Amino acid sequence: MIAAKLAAALLLALQAAPAAPDPRRPAPTLDTVPPALPALAHPAVLIVSKTNGYRHDSIAEAVPAIERLVAERGWSSFATENAAVFNPEQLAKFDVIVFANASGDIYTPDQRAAFRAWIAKGGGFVGLHSAGDGSHPGWFVTLRGNGNFVGHPGGADQFQSADILVADRDHPATRGLPARWRWTDEYYSWDAPPAADAHILARLDESGMRLEPRLRMGADHALIWWRCEGRARIFFSALGHQAAAWSDPAHLKLVDGAIGWAARREGSGCD
Repeated sequence: MIAAKLAAALLLALQAAPAAPDPRRPAPTLDTVPPALPALAHPAVLIVSKTNGYRHDSIAEAVPAIERLVAERGWSSFATENAAVFNPEQLAKFDVIVFANASGDIYTPDQRAAFRAWIAKGGGFVGLHSAGDGSHPGWFVTLRGNGNFVGHPGGADQFQSADILVADRDHPATRGLPARWRWTDEYYSWDAPPAADAHILARLDESGMRLEPRLRMGADHALIWWRCEGRARIFFSALGHQAAAWSDPAHLKLVDGAIGWAARREGSGCD
């Protein structure tokens, strides 16, 4: 009897105990004190990986990989998870902002205004993978240039190998890719294709994939594109969920080309 009571008490205590925090679902925070920046020379790239939405384990690989790409160009970079860097004085030091699996609404009103003003002056932006998910505010979705996030395959189907059809092999981001590129990733879907002003670089070939009907976009299933926001060069790639992507030479060349294009050192558009 005593043992049964102890067991029941232990069960109640376990049920009442708060659940352990999920590191992939951090509590949203807003930053108010800007980070200290190192000495920077143009071109300079700001790498942002703050997560007020889902947090990808691969951030640990993505950020240093992007830093290496920038260093190999001889450029400056600064990586941060402090969104207070979105202020006019500090943003003026950067030519490109890269969202390395950043997620969520990470801005105070002043930070949002500073970011949008920086874009309006012609800054370059590269959004990677979760920059395309459903955690971002509406104005950012418009900047990205496509529909609202619907989801991605789950369970055993979350990561699938599929062909990516490269539509433009002249752009700096995709010129090193084959016309049909076999890739494994967590493939996003949206409720609309990229906007009419978007230049689609690559699409997903859905044939042979295991996709729920709501995730199918057919020939409109774009994964990589660019568009202009005034003079600003805006680039998005839905790739890069898994850590392995950040050591894959073809994927790294894609990201490097995107950064070079967004910084106006390569390619054309948004003049």
